[in-house]
Amino acid sequence: MTRRFHSLASLLAVAVAGLMAGASVAHAQATLELKYPERTKSSTQTESVVNQTLTLAGNDILTKANTFTTSTSHIGTRAADGTLAIVEKVESLQSELDLNGTKLQFDSANPDKKADLPQLEPLLDLYRAVVKFPMTRTLEAKTNKLKSVTLPVGEFEKLGEAAKDRFSPEKLKKATEQALVFLPDGPVKVGDKWERATEADLGGGQLMSFRTTYEYLGTVEQDGAKLDKIEGKAFEVSFAIVGNPMLQVTKSDLKIKESATTHLFDRERGHLVSKNAKVRIDGPITLVIGGMELEGKVDLTMEEKSTRQK
Repeated sequence: MTRRFHSLASLLAVAVAGLMAGASVAHAQATLELKYPERTKSSTQTESVVNQTLTLAGNDILTKANTFTTSTSHIGTRAADGTLAIVEKVESLQSELDLNGTKLQFDSANPDKKADLPQLEPLLDLYRAVVKFPMTRTLEAKTNKLKSVTLPVGEFEKLGEAAKDRFSPEKLKKATEQALVFLPDGPVKVGDKWERATEADLGGGQLMSFRTTYEYLGTVEQDGAKLDKIEGKAFEVSFAIVGNPMLQVTKSDLKIKESATTHLFDRERGHLVSKNAKVRIDGPITLVIGGMELEGKVDLTMEEKSTRQK
């Protein structure tokens, strides 16, 4: 009887240990979800840097761009149908662009300043539209899924053709959705990975597509807060030009030479605290410009750093 008692006790101990282990694993999982507290406001600073060398017919065409923005986000209250509107506005924007020696500057403090070259005015119109018009994100009731992203009523129709292409409701919604793909679909534990496909619209019908692997790395302490860390690494890239009769790509074999993205997420408050990203791409490419086929190569580096302000 004593032996049976000890055997039963051992089995119970193993069972309890198994349950405790299971509880420990479950406890170690993190659920990273966006939260939208009503009647709140936040501010984000973003700095982006682009450096590109496009070599065609033995000639290097250099492009450099530096952009700094400060934007605000106002979360309203639920409407009668349960939807929630979030109004986002770029409060300030400074940009310096160097197109193979031709320089272009924009400062939201003086948005009506003309470009030195009239041909570059459409680019400034894009910047002007960014700072002039707030965008409204509307979330579905209950699920908080993105329903739409729109400009103020009647303003989209006033935009020039280039700006209409960049600020169409469909493109705005897609860009907003893709900014959040770093989040996992469900609870994760340290070491869990997931993949995402994204597409960057570079304007003029130029589309750059990426495949990225994200990994959950646990929590870190920053400014007295415990934040969840997610790292991403792009492993595949492709380039295409759609609907542009003056510029086409017939062949490209671009590779990712360097890629690293770090997201810090505040699980308790349900928002992204910071993002630090860099990707470098190079490889051969064949373009058709005005009916003339030109072989060349691309070396492109894009960096972005954004921080939510307290």
